[in-house]
Amino acid sequence: MNIKRIIAGALIGGAAVMGISLGAGNAEAKIEPGQYKSQYLIYGFIPTPESNVRVIGNRMYQDYYGIGPWNLSSLQIMPTERGGIVSNSDHPAVVWLGHHEMNKSRNGYWGTTYSYGKIPFGNAMLKKVR
Repeated sequence: MNIKRIIAGALIGGAAVMGISLGAGNAEAKIEPGQYKSQYLIYGFIPTPESNVRVIGNRMYQDYYGIGPWNLSSLQIMPTERGGIVSNSDHPAVVWLGHHEMNKSRNGYWGTTYSYGKIPFGNAMLKKVR
């Protein structure tokens, strides 16, 4: 009789924990669709030329330095609580190799570029174009 109560309690407790853990997932913030200007600061202070960026759904399309077709480069956006992680793919090995962690700012997004896991490599900016 006591074993049945223990098993029932364990099942109810497990269901409650699973329900709480599933309900407490990441907020589905993302980088808002639209047009942006993108610039990277290598090592935090060496600027690259600005690029044109379009965000459509969970993809970020970018030309290189304002020349070429608008969809020359396609990047994956993975939503986070404050913006998104931008990488060439959402595969964990590719994200580990290099990604940008973007956070919402006053006029766009600002973030850090990481290589080889969590080694900071520079900064990334997305400025909203009106």
